[in-house]
Amino acid sequence: MNGDPAMTASLVRHRRVSRTATTTTATPGSEKPGTDKNRGIGSRVVQFFVRFIASTVMVAAIATFLFLAVGPRILGYQTSTMLTGSMSPLINPGDVVVTVPVAVKDLKVGDIITYHIPVEDQRVETHRIIDLAVNSQGTATVRTKGDANNGADPWTATLAGGQVDRQVFTIPYLGNAIRALRDPIVLKVLMYGAPAALVVMLLVSIWRKKPEADDAAVDAGAAERALPAFDRRPLKRLAREMKSKEAAEKFAAAYARLLPQRVDKISHALSTGNSDLAMDAVLSLKTSSSMVGALRMEQHCVRLERALVMTDHSAAVQAGEEVRQHQPQLEKALGGHTARRAA
Repeated sequence: MNGDPAMTASLVRHRRVSRTATTTTATPGSEKPGTDKNRGIGSRVVQFFVRFIASTVMVAAIATFLFLAVGPRILGYQTSTMLTGSMSPLINPGDVVVTVPVAVKDLKVGDIITYHIPVEDQRVETHRIIDLAVNSQGTATVRTKGDANNGADPWTATLAGGQVDRQVFTIPYLGNAIRALRDPIVLKVLMYGAPAALVVMLLVSIWRKKPEADDAAVDAGAAERALPAFDRRPLKRLAREMKSKEAAEKFAAAYARLLPQRVDKISHALSTGNSDLAMDAVLSLKTSSSMVGALRMEQHCVRLERALVMTDHSAAVQAGEEVRQHQPQLEKALGGHTARRAA
């Protein structure tokens, strides 16, 4: 930064005021800030919840797929859905039972096992062992009972093969979700609706994304919007921040005194092709302009800063010329402010 120590210290202390000043540039009566702000906040809240719900559903779907399809192949456990209430309240209809294979010699009375019953359709049953016998060949015979049933199951099962699936934990309600997903209508919706929704979301995101050329056009249009050369409101805010109206006026006076030097520094840096020096000078002028309320000068500085960031030398030179051309008008506005203060 240049010259005046008091001005430099104030810039460091109150740099955060820079962004505040730019919020007052709308032409009075041209828009309704409160309404637009509320609408913007509401839109962001809705977008946040939509994205949150979509992300949650996607994560849950992926986790369920990994748990039900990939996990059993890698970790060796098995899953089955409880269809009846015979094991209530421990395992209820719609719960998913997770089992792991164990050696029959490691079974004990009280274990819950999942096995094929030896009668009728030999369906899979998940019940508790109430009687167990293991012979020397490692074959086990068991009697089982559902916790909610009045009596034992009317069969004795032989567990051949050396292993049987034993329950390790239960996931409530997951089976209901799985059965719902297996419904033909739901399957068709997922098969055709989910890809269609993804395509629509992708197209919407593409349409809503503005090309760089459009962004540049919008920025150029904003730059052309008429702004006052001097606005007293940022300077009043600065006085409140500094808790001294006199200190703020001294800051404005130092800004006016150093303005020609700052503009010359920018012009010199651009003419010699020193982009780093030009960037340092324009950032200093932009910040101090925002703080005193030199809004149009700040706007010119923003355009110059953008051109320097984009390494567009011709645009930077043009923006630097706009800074120089605006200097006399700003000095006149600042002089009028000083005259009114003296009066």
